[in-house]
Amino acid sequence: MKSQDVLLLIKLICLEQRERLQQQLDSETAELLKLSDTQGPWQGWEDHAEQDPPVHHDSYSMRALQASLGISKTEVASALKRCQQIGLLRLDPTTRLPRVNSKALLGFIEHGLRYVFPVKPAEIVRGIPTSFSAPVLQGKLMSGGDLIHVWPDAYGTRKGQSITPLFKTVPGAVKKDARLYEYLALIDAVRLGNAREANLANQLLRERIL
Repeated sequence: MKSQDVLLLIKLICLEQRERLQQQLDSETAELLKLSDTQGPWQGWEDHAEQDPPVHHDSYSMRALQASLGISKTEVASALKRCQQIGLLRLDPTTRLPRVNSKALLGFIEHGLRYVFPVKPAEIVRGIPTSFSAPVLQGKLMSGGDLIHVWPDAYGTRKGQSITPLFKTVPGAVKKDARLYEYLALIDAVRLGNAREANLANQLLRERIL
């Protein structure tokens, strides 16, 4: 397993969650329209058109994943294959979209990630706040000092101790996806934290993903 595999799996979880939210919103909108339609159908013909396919199908394509994550299509394909082989990913039999085994992934993040992909704070750099310094954890832990943890990034707005991201493209990928940013920052808290801090980060991940 490679670090980009974890990044890809977390991105797929984000896509599926947004897909479900969109379907829920579409359903609620349809119900509201049905309730408000007191004058009958507005069109002058029978509507036999098929339902549009669920949103975000294109977001699962190799090209879209490459664009959103900064990982080449070859690497994406290899990561998908590896994750299927070890049971962290399956193809939905109906939609043929990749679905993550979230419980198994969270188990690996909780018990194995920090040993497989260890990290230590390094030099002071400009970057994007992560781990305990990220917005998702603000106010949930006592501050350990003035220094924060950041992923190195030339356009970052904060200075702090450098944290090597799970994969080199993470700083660019999180700028395009707020949910992905939250999850990867929590994962860094698991990688860096003591038992109490890691437990909190794992709890927040489970609440958001399961």
